[in-house]
Amino acid sequence: MKKIIFLFISLSLVLSQKEILAQSVSVQGHVVDTMLTPLTGATAVLLQAGDSVLYKFSISNGEGFFEMKKVTPGDYILQLTFLGYGNYSKPVTIGENTPVFNAGYIALLPENALLDEVTVKAEHIPMRLNKDTIEYNAAAFETKPNAAVEELLKKLPGVEVTKDGTIKAQGEEVNQVLVDGKQFFGNDPQVATKNLPADAIDKVQVFDKKSEMSEFTGVDDGQRDKTINLALKDDKKKGYFGKATAGYGTEDRYEAKLSLNRFDKKMQMSIIGMSNNNNQQGFSLGEYMNFMGGLQNMMHGGGGGSMRLSIEIDGGLPLGAGLSNGFVNSSAGGANFNLELGKNTDLNLSYFYNRIRNNVQTETTRQNFTENGVYDAADNEEQLSQSSGHKLNMRLQHEIDSFRRIIFRNSMGYNDGFSESFGNSMAFNTLGMLENDGSNIYLSEGRNFNLNGNVLFMNRFRKSGRAFSADLSYGLSDDDRESRLQSLNRFYLGDGNLNFTDSLNQRQDIIGDRLNYGLTLTHTEPLGKKRYLEFRYSLQNFQDENDKTVFDITGGPNPEENYNSHLSNKYKRDYLYNSGGLSFRLNRKKANFSVGLTLQHSRLRGDLFNASPQISEDYVNLLPNLMYSYDLATSRNIEFSYITNVREPSVEQLQPIVDNSNPLNIYIGNPELSPEYTHRAAVRFHSFSQFSMTSIFASLSGSYTTNKITNEVSVDSLFRQITRPVNVDNDFGLRSYFSFGAPLKFIKSRININNGLNYNRSLIFVNGTQNASNRLRTTLDISIENKNTELVEIGIGTNLSHNLTNYSDADNLNQNYFDQVYYIDAGVNFLKTWNLSSSFDYTIYGGEAFGSSETIPIWKASLSTFLLKNQKGELKFSASDLLNRNQGISRTSEFNYIEETSTRSLGRYFMVSFTYNISKFGARQGGGIEVIDGRRR
Repeated sequence: MKKIIFLFISLSLVLSQKEILAQSVSVQGHVVDTMLTPLTGATAVLLQAGDSVLYKFSISNGEGFFEMKKVTPGDYILQLTFLGYGNYSKPVTIGENTPVFNAGYIALLPENALLDEVTVKAEHIPMRLNKDTIEYNAAAFETKPNAAVEELLKKLPGVEVTKDGTIKAQGEEVNQVLVDGKQFFGNDPQVATKNLPADAIDKVQVFDKKSEMSEFTGVDDGQRDKTINLALKDDKKKGYFGKATAGYGTEDRYEAKLSLNRFDKKMQMSIIGMSNNNNQQGFSLGEYMNFMGGLQNMMHGGGGGSMRLSIEIDGGLPLGAGLSNGFVNSSAGGANFNLELGKNTDLNLSYFYNRIRNNVQTETTRQNFTENGVYDAADNEEQLSQSSGHKLNMRLQHEIDSFRRIIFRNSMGYNDGFSESFGNSMAFNTLGMLENDGSNIYLSEGRNFNLNGNVLFMNRFRKSGRAFSADLSYGLSDDDRESRLQSLNRFYLGDGNLNFTDSLNQRQDIIGDRLNYGLTLTHTEPLGKKRYLEFRYSLQNFQDENDKTVFDITGGPNPEENYNSHLSNKYKRDYLYNSGGLSFRLNRKKANFSVGLTLQHSRLRGDLFNASPQISEDYVNLLPNLMYSYDLATSRNIEFSYITNVREPSVEQLQPIVDNSNPLNIYIGNPELSPEYTHRAAVRFHSFSQFSMTSIFASLSGSYTTNKITNEVSVDSLFRQITRPVNVDNDFGLRSYFSFGAPLKFIKSRININNGLNYNRSLIFVNGTQNASNRLRTTLDISIENKNTELVEIGIGTNLSHNLTNYSDADNLNQNYFDQVYYIDAGVNFLKTWNLSSSFDYTIYGGEAFGSSETIPIWKASLSTFLLKNQKGELKFSASDLLNRNQGISRTSEFNYIEETSTRSLGRYFMVSFTYNISKFGARQGGGIEVIDGRRR
């Protein structure tokens, strides 16, 4: 792989030698209006003609003069923009025989004249800057027929799409994607980018979206969300469009997917659906999490001390380490509606349904560290799980008048599912002799209903900056799970001879109810000169009730159930927060500053119905916060933040109930836990040049936690493990991240470099012995890809990670291992309608801490052609895992153990699929005349 990277770069250097050695030229000109008045501050840009990448830029002075120096001779597009005036764009050729290229005087037309009289249709101007918004013209970036928006975003300068679909713009992760300014299937960006067709998009607008409160009141609270708005073409706003895909392959593999959109002036309606048995995600992981009601309660004790994924009462996500592991059958679908109910009222509704069936077979090896040395454990498990879920979301916004607005949000979900798990485990002593083994059967089925929402009322007053808001939130959840546990465990004397046998046959019923509500009141008072005081009061209440009933099953043909009072319990937790705070905020053109202090009183009440004493604790905390940000230049800023917070123990951590899902690995809660108190400080630097397309992001953050909740592990003489949460004095963490991206113009490519460091110092307890652990993880990712290339697209890269763990009092337990990933993606377009694509990933798992190294090569390829009128159809032949080497490997390095899990996964298969582009619209509007050199023709 290293030789391939070297060859690729060397070849590119040879091909670009002429460009490097070429003579440089100065490009000059004047920008004026139709009265020949100079336009000061106009932007002049040179774009590379071949790929529309920005090459040079200049700002006109008081005489309208601009100059771009050291321009390499070649073909470019000269673009001029000025706020309030129409754009100018013209192809130019810079020759080698003159040191100066003079564009002359160029007159721009007022923008209103252009809108009233003409339609601009000359060159496809790739992008324009409008204050804090970068707007891309989709027509300037060619995509393949039937391509999704995701493929369009990959071609935009300054925008990146990672392998997992994560979108980054200007070096920052995009948190939401809007369609014509409206929500599309909630807040998950990938639903829009993976399902909307690229040819429906007119403009892609990238900006930092302020909070709803800031947008309404005009008082900047410093909150930002990197956002992309997909502006549809005018002729796509009335009609319907979408695409449908169906495929079938070897071993009865299949896939089907549908995306259909119907838009008009007052309504947007979208329907998406998918079904497959080839582990394809279809939608984003975030949407699956929403489908399933979140990731809470996904785990319970598993074989060998590992955590086993299961269908829990809230509809957890049974996907193991990801959709690439195991064998997954997925079906999902949903509908989204954006409706204008009146001049001042907008409604968004969305509904999701999904069904996931997953079969996972795993083998796990673990090294456990105790004060007496290291003992090994092994576990193999087969799990079949299935879940289905319904999710309904609603957002209603009403403008009462120009000073008052109310927003109502509500989400409701229902999930059910089952899990069947069959496992075997073994544990060996420090001499390698068998200490125990066992078999375990765990059957579970459950249901969950949840309801969450909030009502936000905002009021601004006639005095600028004075505002009031009230936010009422609520939520409830009703969980019900029934499970059956059967286990047989054998214990040995340490010399291979059987000591005794223990068996277990139980039925367990768990009912869990949750209720929470809260009220936050905020008032902002202006002090003049962009200074504000903010008063805030908040009330939050969280109530949990958990009822666990256990029955021992005895007897043969006619078994009897006997109530087990030792494992049965009922527990109720009530957390009440009252907090009041005062903040000072200063907003300047380039700087934002805020400092505040909150006084919080929290009350914990816990009732254990068959034990005493009951839990009754009160805590008073001061929570300071500080934030400062400064814009060093356009798209370049630095930010410092300091926050504190309190996190209470969960109900599972508090209740002293034994979870014996695996009798060899038992978990018991601790009712004496105290809340964690955490200090966090961070400094961030962000720089992005719209003209050189160079982005830099760097951050350094640290955290210090008192009363940190960690796990205390006890291993008895029979090598049974008991885990119990405890508070430790402190915990310290440090994290740094650096990201760099820039075009490599000499090879018409882009390089991205990401480096991360994560350090944590914690205290651990094994059999009562305290040990300080220091863990350091460093990662480096380097990739090079060529963009906006019509014939060949290629990307190469590597991801390296190093893990190091040291113990203060046990050097022999230190861990050190290194993992590597090398990858290449390539695509070739030929014969106008054909495309050949291939990807190769080579993963090396180091064996320093795990005994032996593992290598996994994964090769995928596809061949496709476009058919039918306007290339509306696409026929594709694809091959997955051509070398038939796929398997899931997961490695974990924790405080008192290291673990490696190998998962049997979907291997080689071939598939033929067909995609059809669906579209029907009203008549295309406009005609217009061309605008060239600032004049109409």
